[in-house]
Amino acid sequence: MNKLEKCPICNSTKIELGYLSSTGKVYFRPEHAKFLKLKTANVDVAANICMDCGHIVLTANTDKVKALQDET
Repeated sequence: MNKLEKCPICNSTKIELGYLSSTGKVYFRPEHAKFLKLKTANVDVAANICMDCGHIVLTANTDKVKALQDET
């Protein structure tokens, strides 16, 4: 996933790319994706954190989401 160039809140360029996690990875699952697919319907979620203000921006692979929607 892409690293942000600057924070949308404070405009800082001190951005760190990472991922959210719980007991496993955190995923986005499109509401209209079918339950059973040859490929997983889970879409990885990446996070960017501003090292100055602490704001976190989540991003996901929109190409995968679009492909999942086209298959439903």
